[in-house]
Amino acid sequence: MSGLRFFLLLFFIGIPLFAVEEGISQYYKNGMDAYKKGQYDLAIQEFESILSNNWDSPELYYNLGNAFFRSGNTAGAVWAFESCLNLSPTHSDAKYNLKLANLKVIDRMGLPDPPLYLQWYLGLKEQFTPTTWINITLFIFFLFSLSVTVNRLFLFSLVQNLRGVILTIFFISLFLTFHSIWTDNSLNLGVIYSLKAEVRSEPNTFSTRLFEVHEGLKVSINQLENDWVEIELLDGKTGWITENQIRLIR
Repeated sequence: MSGLRFFLLLFFIGIPLFAVEEGISQYYKNGMDAYKKGQYDLAIQEFESILSNNWDSPELYYNLGNAFFRSGNTAGAVWAFESCLNLSPTHSDAKYNLKLANLKVIDRMGLPDPPLYLQWYLGLKEQFTPTTWINITLFIFFLFSLSVTVNRLFLFSLVQNLRGVILTIFFISLFLTFHSIWTDNSLNLGVIYSLKAEVRSEPNTFSTRLFEVHEGLKVSINQLENDWVEIELLDGKTGWITENQIRLIR
């Protein structure tokens, strides 16, 4: 009897899960159909419905970004492409389209290019998500452990030489893993979502107006206080805007 109850429990739990997946698939199909017909606002609505159900994927954000871009919503396009790259750093189409979207951002700013070795390092780190770096590091550790075992059993000189190389690669990968995890957890990023936002010195409307930012600008989020967000620009400027003027990158 207990086995029957367990089966019935799984059956009735599975029904709503199946229904949710069916609903998500329908939203996505509706969104793609609307996009192909040039109905970009409807496509955005369908894709956003998927996100509201706590489902996401790189392709969903990519298609949402395209719909935002076609509809003329620069902030939405930047936000969606950034969210896509947050999940899939090597998504080449999202990278290209993000560059196009950023051309429409009023507050474009940049810093001097870092040294070549730092560009290489950052490029390598951003090739993969923290989870992927963890898996790579574990695999390299497995190879190192295997080389130690083989060396003990057969005393191959070639294995001894490879062991040093593998160990070096392991420590490099381990450092990249920790750095990737640390930056992923320590940085909260967002995109200015209103046409224009006044940045103030304190989290209230009576404080000094420092400067203003415009839609589509990517910023760091330092802290939250009530309905206010302290942001930091690429050039180091900081200040407060209201929470409804920014959208957190997922």
